[in-house]
Amino acid sequence: MVIRMRAFIAFDFPEELKDRLYEIQSILKDISNKGSWVSKNNFHLTLKFLGEIDEVYIEDIDRILKNISANFNPLKIELNELGYFNRRNNEYRVVWSGLEGDMEVLNSIYDLLEENMQKIGFPKDSREFSPHVTLVRRYKTNLDFHKIKAYVKAYLENQYVLDNLVLMKSEVIMNKRVYTPVVSYKLINKTR
Repeated sequence: MVIRMRAFIAFDFPEELKDRLYEIQSILKDISNKGSWVSKNNFHLTLKFLGEIDEVYIEDIDRILKNISANFNPLKIELNELGYFNRRNNEYRVVWSGLEGDMEVLNSIYDLLEENMQKIGFPKDSREFSPHVTLVRRYKTNLDFHKIKAYVKAYLENQYVLDNLVLMKSEVIMNKRVYTPVVSYKLINKTR
C-alpha cells in the first residue's frame, strides 16, 4: 500500500525568529477584530509546496536536500516589511512579513530546488518566487494598513540565520495544522 502525505519544502526557522514573529503577531492581534493565526511552531519560509505526494518520493527529495545543503552556507536574513495579499471589505486574506538579506543566495537555492524537483516529476512553479512569512489569514481590522505597519516597524530590524532545509509533512491533528519534519539538513558549505 502506498502511503500519501501533504508536504512542502521549506526553511524551518530558529527559535529566536519564531519568537520575534510571535511578538509581531501579538501586536496584530491587539488591533484586530478577527484572524486565523499561524501557530508559532509553524512559522517557516516555503520554498516549494508539493501537495499530496506518495511516500516513495522521500528518498529522492532527501538526496536533493542533502546535495543542496552541502553546497550553500547559512543565509542571513531580516524581516523587512509587513504586507498582504488580497483585501476585501477590511479583511486581508493573508498578512505576511517580507524578507531581505542574502536574497541572491536564497534565489539560487530556490532555482536549484525547482530544477531538481522537476527532474523527479514535480512541475516548476509558474509564479515568481516571493519569499515571505505568513502571520495571519482572514485578518480583519478597522485600522489603515499604513498605521498597522507603523506599529510593527520596530520589530523588523534584527538579523537571523536560515540554515535548516526541511521536507515538512502537513496534517491536521485535533483541528490544528501541524508541520512535522520528515527530512532535515543544515546548510554546511564553508567555502563559498
